[in-house]
Amino acid sequence: MGVSHKKIFLSTLLPLLEAGGCHGDALYLREETLGVNKDNSSTDIGRQTDEGVKLRVFDGERWHERGLSGWDERALRRAAKALGKNQKRQMKVRLELPKEPLDADYKALGRTDPATIPLRKKIATVTDLHKRLSATSKQLINARVYYDEMRETKIYVNRHRQMSQEIGGCLVIMVAYVQTKDGDMRYHYKSFYDHGWERTKIPAKELKEVARFAERVAKAKKLPPGKYHCLLSPGMTGLLAHESFGHGMEADTILKGRAKAKEWFGKRIASAKVSIADGPLEKGAHGFFFFDDEGWLATKTLMVDKGIVNLPLTDAYSAARLGVPRSSNGRAESFDHKVYARMTNTFFEPGSDTKKDMLARIKDGLILHNASGGMEDPKGWGIQIQGVIAERVKDGRPTGKLYYEIGMTGYLPTLLKNIQAVSKEFDIPGTGRCGKGHHDWVRVAEGGPWLLVKEVILS
Repeated sequence: MGVSHKKIFLSTLLPLLEAGGCHGDALYLREETLGVNKDNSSTDIGRQTDEGVKLRVFDGERWHERGLSGWDERALRRAAKALGKNQKRQMKVRLELPKEPLDADYKALGRTDPATIPLRKKIATVTDLHKRLSATSKQLINARVYYDEMRETKIYVNRHRQMSQEIGGCLVIMVAYVQTKDGDMRYHYKSFYDHGWERTKIPAKELKEVARFAERVAKAKKLPPGKYHCLLSPGMTGLLAHESFGHGMEADTILKGRAKAKEWFGKRIASAKVSIADGPLEKGAHGFFFFDDEGWLATKTLMVDKGIVNLPLTDAYSAARLGVPRSSNGRAESFDHKVYARMTNTFFEPGSDTKKDMLARIKDGLILHNASGGMEDPKGWGIQIQGVIAERVKDGRPTGKLYYEIGMTGYLPTLLKNIQAVSKEFDIPGTGRCGKGHHDWVRVAEGGPWLLVKEVILS
């Protein structure tokens, strides 16, 4: 059954959900994924589909929910009737809900919809990319190419809105494995993402860069612990924004008293050069969408506005309880998971400096190229980023000398105040899924400008 039929049917459930005078809404979710992954020894293919409907009723104090797998209209009608008749309206919490009438359908499927490409061509494309990557260097002991395709369909209805969105995604990850002189295995990777099949066209220059950098990683040394003058790449700045500030600004975390950000609203935490945003409308980024899972149209939220801690990321309930403006960050992992305030594409806003000029300001320091991951600490605002690869800089010039498996730590307000410059150059290369602790995973991306930061603690 098509999107139009589902929108109409879900709308017929609203009178049943709102029988007790409460607010009701319905959200249909379907996510189809395809993976084709190849290394030197095998080719693996996997498919997965997750589909269902979330029915909700808000009684003025809390949400009551029911998630149903698949699409069964009789079961949906029975569930809506049972959910609606058992709830009575209260007046304890007033939610800011989407009220402007809107009937709209949105799509982001790229220039070439991945669904139109036969599986055999996808396998052949991945095989060719693997062959090309392997041929770029004799030092590679293995090469791996990941192709992950996603198609997400969502339909949201309440008494005012009937909306749908279809979002495609093509992610290609190139991984080059090398061996140190001591026999240890190391690797370097680069990811490429966009909505359409066209993203699978990877230039030869990009393949060579992955292999050449991996060759250098094989010779990388350990970094002496200390404080360093650093230029952070977009991948690093995005990870910094995400792990250290984004989680701490999710309003439900603040509401539970688990985030230090509550103490900083309206206060200066950095220079006027620094703004940090969350923006689901960054086209071509992994966390892109047109509306959130509560029907709120996507907008950018400035968490830090010219150095001042500004607004948190909210879902409807946390915004009402905190008394702050609603943002488009109400997201659920699936139809049978709760909606929480979640990040989307999180980044430092671009500045007025250039990467070249920022690099010239480093007499003795490092370029932080990328990292393997990080952990959030919303309550203490500590920073912990692991697996950083750094390159030595002397008198404004990269020396080519790399350091491997570095840990980056520190206290967020101190680090933000140490930002000296923010570049005009801007990129959101990062892709992944972010959890609420160890559960409730949603699509996110990180990236942004280059940052020049003094006294970065590395070990």
